[in-house]
Amino acid sequence: DYLEKTRLSGETVSIQPKNVNVKGRDVIIIDDIISTGGTVAETISLLRKQGAHEVYAACVHPVLSNNAILKLFKAGVKGIIATDTIDKGVSVVSVAPVIASAMALTKRF
Repeated sequence: DYLEKTRLSGETVSIQPKNVNVKGRDVIIIDDIISTGGTVAETISLLRKQGAHEVYAACVHPVLSNNAILKLFKAGVKGIIATDTIDKGVSVVSVAPVIASAMALTKRF
């Protein structure tokens, strides 16, 4: 399922809680980029208040600036999983095979 997110400005978002049945369940939040972690931290807090058992965050680009990792753990995240497009301590998924395959298909490299 999903939550309704509205970006009000470059740094401010509004997350509308939905009646998502997460009580006792493990939840994975998937986002393209986690920069400061504010949106994901707020989402984690909402899910924990709705009774989620464990909440994980996953992203493609882990910018993770301004103590974002600390913010996510304070919000209650169990773990953070990201690709290595930006090498961080949470980068556990390599995009190299996907890029190599795409390059091989183009036959330009």
